[in-house]
Amino acid sequence: MAASSRGVPLTGGVTPVSAPASNDIGMQGLQGFGVGICPSIPAGFALLPGTSDPASPNYGNYQCADGSVMVWVPAFWYRIGHAANPTYATWLLNSIDVEPYSAFADVAAAAAAGYALPRAFYNAGAIQPGFFVDKYQCSNNAGVASSLRYGNPLTASSAHAPFAGLTGAPANTLGGAFAAAKTRGARFFPTMRYMHVALALLAMAHAQASASTAWCAWWDGSTTGLAGPKGNNNNALKDANDGAVTYVGDGYLNCGKTGSGVPFAKTTHNGQDCGIADLNGNVWEVSPGITCVASGKSITAATQANPVQITVAAHGFATGAPVMIQSVAGMTQLNDKFYTVTVVDANNLTLDGVNGTAYGAYTSAGTLTSGVWHALNTAADAAALTGGNTLATDAFGVAGVAAHSSPVAYAWSPNAIFDLRYGNGAAQVISPATSGTEWTRANLGLMASAAAIGTSGISAFGQDRYYQFILNELCPLAGGGWAYSSTAGVWAVYWSNARSYSNGTVGLRAASYL
Repeated sequence: MAASSRGVPLTGGVTPVSAPASNDIGMQGLQGFGVGICPSIPAGFALLPGTSDPASPNYGNYQCADGSVMVWVPAFWYRIGHAANPTYATWLLNSIDVEPYSAFADVAAAAAAGYALPRAFYNAGAIQPGFFVDKYQCSNNAGVASSLRYGNPLTASSAHAPFAGLTGAPANTLGGAFAAAKTRGARFFPTMRYMHVALALLAMAHAQASASTAWCAWWDGSTTGLAGPKGNNNNALKDANDGAVTYVGDGYLNCGKTGSGVPFAKTTHNGQDCGIADLNGNVWEVSPGITCVASGKSITAATQANPVQITVAAHGFATGAPVMIQSVAGMTQLNDKFYTVTVVDANNLTLDGVNGTAYGAYTSAGTLTSGVWHALNTAADAAALTGGNTLATDAFGVAGVAAHSSPVAYAWSPNAIFDLRYGNGAAQVISPATSGTEWTRANLGLMASAAAIGTSGISAFGQDRYYQFILNELCPLAGGGWAYSSTAGVWAVYWSNARSYSNGTVGLRAASYL
């Protein structure tokens, strides 16, 4: 029998729930987990009927002046792969335990017990008590990007509910999502990458601790099934893994109206009506907070040797650098993969572990791309970011990176294709680090090691897609689209789109701090 993080047995029956404390994330596996009561309601926000009642569909839900429904996610601590985790016996190195912020006096006390505070609760140089996030993907509400049920999801395309149709005509690009979010007010911004990861951690902890569908409608009762919230992802207004889930179309291909999934609780992060909807499929969501400064160099030769040696004039790389190769003619086996390089001299590199003796002969062309990834630092204010690539306030570009981001090592699988999945056998997928570089990486959804990603993935992470790539002015996308089948999900991430990208399958969800 599973147990909650506070030792309360979970059964298939109704568990008595006392009046919730303000800003308590709740008990994983039980009613109301994953949302909570905001300790201080900001101007422009109002209670809904039942906001303070864990039994209400509106628990932890608030309404903005424009009508948007947002969910308050209280600060919490998480611990990964610890032998003392209640779910460790089943989920081992990928077990997740969640405790309320009140459980520890400070970050140091939590770290001593192996717990970390999610990056999502740091902003503008201070620890935040929580964050607001849209319950629904944004739709156009008289020129405002609003979180409303049964709306047509906004997208970065003129062909499908465009950002440009909002007040001020934001650009129909990924970068345009920043201006689109601000049509609701200056405090709002696209949900950050580390917020998406915090929600994924909550969903996963809830699934592991649940013992029935009573408080987690999408729980499947096994350690091998595909756990996680369902969504519109089978290209036919249903879920690829649960045919009982259906959506109402918005009139554009097989995109669904916001929050239209039935049964609704199966589509939320906590499997309850009070949760955050459609984090699995429907439209991809702009998910900033990490970007890349990258450049490509021309390949002029490649040897049929072990290891393959490539010629790139004045490459400037260091041994161990990750690179990506595309568009080689002749030796096509090299294309569309990641590699680690060893420097031979100023113009030549070898590809670690790549035996090219049976490859086709190189004839011409090819591009080798490398980059440096930069994560938004904790001193930055997410609400102050803009979506361009020239200003110090911009989330992209050299000036913005210098102003508010720090280099972070990307997680990639060498000698592998781009299209991978979260998890590989028994490997620990997310680092348990409580601080430092590995903590930063974990909170961006970057793998603990190359061994933790594979072509099939694992059920604990829903076999969600991890599309590795190197791209200048990177803007990650989260969640999946309506045609991405079982690879969509709360962990799914595309690292392959730039801020200038425009597409009718990409939308946004807004967030805000107090």
